[in-house]
Amino acid sequence: MAQTVLLHGVLHATIYEVDRLMAGGCCIFFCKLLKKSVEFGKGSKLYATIDLENARVGRTRLLENATKNPQWRESFHIYCAHKASNVVFSIKEDNAIGAKVIGRAYMPAAELLNGEVVDRWLKILDNNNKSLHGSSKIHVKLRFSSVKDPNWSRGIRSLEFPGVPYTFFTQRKGCRVTLYQDAHVPDNFIPKIPLAGAKCYEPHRCWEDVFMPFLMQST
Repeated sequence: MAQTVLLHGVLHATIYEVDRLMAGGCCIFFCKLLKKSVEFGKGSKLYATIDLENARVGRTRLLENATKNPQWRESFHIYCAHKASNVVFSIKEDNAIGAKVIGRAYMPAAELLNGEVVDRWLKILDNNNKSLHGSSKIHVKLRFSSVKDPNWSRGIRSLEFPGVPYTFFTQRKGCRVTLYQDAHVPDNFIPKIPLAGAKCYEPHRCWEDVFMPFLMQST
């Protein structure tokens, strides 16, 4: 059984393709009896998901008329703080009734903690943890960046460090940040917190500061 570890950081994941994907579920049982294999083709709708234990953290697009070699080639940038033993890749078929799990592949989470790129073909297993008919495999690439990385919280750009990637807003000059003790504080709340320049901290009221611009516009 894979070791359970804490993945706290960013998981970079790419799902490339599946090789020799055969129909799953009950169909495999009857196909083995008939010594035949059933491949996906016209009308099949396939997609893949990424889970950290029971947490769904990623999903590919839906492939219409998928074949036995579905190719997604999709990358994911996943912020995570999950305890997990495996990164689970599920192959699913979408139909009128609902999604049907064809099989799952497992990547031990502990192997990602060193921060190195893992580019691997993983076996796709059925509900009994046995290989699917045809020895289907999924090609994935993973790299985990931990919050313990010394560059994790470095947001100021310089010649040595270009800044934090994948942020929502680009770096700007002349910005101002107001620190709030709470959403609202009473009038007699005057903490003696010294600041630079022989000044003392003056508490602000978040809700009032948010409301005042709207009040000024309406008057």
